[in-house]
Amino acid sequence: MKVYLVRHGQTSWNIQGIAQGRTNIPLNLTGIKQARELQEKIKDIKFTHCYASPLARARKTAEIITEGRNLDIIYDELLLERSFGDNEGKHGRFLRKNGLDIGDLRLNTNVDNVEPIKDVFARAERFLDMLKQKHSDNDVILVVGHGSMLKCLHFAIEGYDDNLDYWSWHMKNCECYEHEI
Repeated sequence: MKVYLVRHGQTSWNIQGIAQGRTNIPLNLTGIKQARELQEKIKDIKFTHCYASPLARARKTAEIITEGRNLDIIYDELLLERSFGDNEGKHGRFLRKNGLDIGDLRLNTNVDNVEPIKDVFARAERFLDMLKQKHSDNDVILVVGHGSMLKCLHFAIEGYDDNLDYWSWHMKNCECYEHEI
């Protein structure tokens, strides 16, 4: 099956470099425009199913992208963004704080109540397992979510180990990546 990963459109916190995590921040006008541009760019892809995070920024992005299609959006909590704990609403400098890299699978830290990275990867793998069990090889799946969660989905599809450089791959707002699983 083909799986298209799409990160939500821009929010005001994205511009400021503020960690959103599970905080329910809406798209800004640029984010809405990005979603409309992506809708046009991928209009010829015949999606059979769409999954999205239930957070407002991913929901709205999915709604815009699927507008005019006969396609229900399935909101799945496995696609929620990584919780950034005490750092939500703060500048993203905490990502590598006091030598504790929240992307290091060997450390798997939960400093400041950040969701451990291995827990995020476990959610990504559960989501992929569900897709494989529920869908056929001919299905074309649209998945709309968030930067950290989609990064984990990407690496779960491509393969990874504890030596992974988590920061080596990044999705911009409203970018779309195709995978075959």
